[in-house]
Amino acid sequence: MRTVIILVFVLVLFPPFGSVTRAQEEPVVGDGSYILVGGQNGTWFQPGQSPRLFKIFLGNDSVTQLTPVPGQGTVWGGGWNGSQWLISGWGTDSGTSGSNPYLYLYSGHEQVDGQSADQYVSELSWHRGDIFAASYNGKEWLLSGMGSDYLFTATYQPYELQNHMSLAYFDGTDFVDLSDIIPRQQDAILYANAWNGTHWLIGGGFIRKGVLFTFNGTNVVDLTSRIAESVRDFASVQSIGWNGRYWLIGGVGFLAKYDGYNFTDLTYQLDRTVARHARLPLTVNAIAWGGSSWMIAGGIPIAQIPIRNSDVAWIATYGPAGFDDLSAALPTYISRPKSDSTILTICRSNDAWILGGYADGNGVLLSIRDGSLMDLSSLVSSTMNYVNWVGSTDS
Repeated sequence: MRTVIILVFVLVLFPPFGSVTRAQEEPVVGDGSYILVGGQNGTWFQPGQSPRLFKIFLGNDSVTQLTPVPGQGTVWGGGWNGSQWLISGWGTDSGTSGSNPYLYLYSGHEQVDGQSADQYVSELSWHRGDIFAASYNGKEWLLSGMGSDYLFTATYQPYELQNHMSLAYFDGTDFVDLSDIIPRQQDAILYANAWNGTHWLIGGGFIRKGVLFTFNGTNVVDLTSRIAESVRDFASVQSIGWNGRYWLIGGVGFLAKYDGYNFTDLTYQLDRTVARHARLPLTVNAIAWGGSSWMIAGGIPIAQIPIRNSDVAWIATYGPAGFDDLSAALPTYISRPKSDSTILTICRSNDAWILGGYADGNGVLLSIRDGSLMDLSSLVSSTMNYVNWVGSTDS
């Protein structure tokens, strides 16, 4: 039986902040531009959940369903390396001997065969666990998430079928487990990682317990104590972004800026901006850079069963002028759901922001371009209960 933690995952130059409106017609998007949309049908952590992965051409709304893994599972995240996508989450490639969690390689036209279904032994400590994030450094992907099998380290005794934070390399052929180098190993998840050209910033945790560290391929530097000293409400890290100059780090109840030397707590400013449209404390699920400003969004954390029905999705921008709340542009069924809603993921595609999440158990997909919000949820909501991840070759 699978063991899980219940923790609950497109810019042009905007007109002046606050002027985003719901569009009446879909903006024209260049021919050939597509996004990948990943998630699942069924309820998180319940029998019968099945993975969903769609390729959507934004110019004509054509949808192609892909099959990342047969049987039960979900799509949590993915990454692009310039020629291939790596998509993963929870599930098994094939039978009892395939990669678990799975590794789905996709060229943009077809699945890359014969390279990803033979990692069962290499993934030993990850078995029954999840890959939540993948980022590429020019040579290999760094994968982070949660393992649910024995973990042997120099510091910790092995424990059977217990969740633990997991980390690995994958170069398209070989999977190398790095979980034994993780500082502050605990029953938690590494939800996010991002590459800045010299090193990765990696974060995660469990509800109110957060962890953050850097990894340059050789050395690990634990930043957990440092960020906790500067960010009063530091908790589980859910999202990380890099804009070429500094990092934004978001999570359960906080948002922080990190320039490589100092952390700046942005939580109060964000809360003050978005409070009228969302219940505090906010959880920052998604962060993306668009060239001149950030798009930030949240609601209920990814993979968490809602514990308060009043949580709703929110979106905001952050740039030189500060924060601006765009939540008023959200469709009413998202901003005023019957039970709950959230935005879990953001990417940029052909000068548009693409956002995914869910509202009242139905998948949500939105586009913001030239200051207009377009609701694309009808493309996915009939077969996808959660949009956990969106990806573009631009992001």
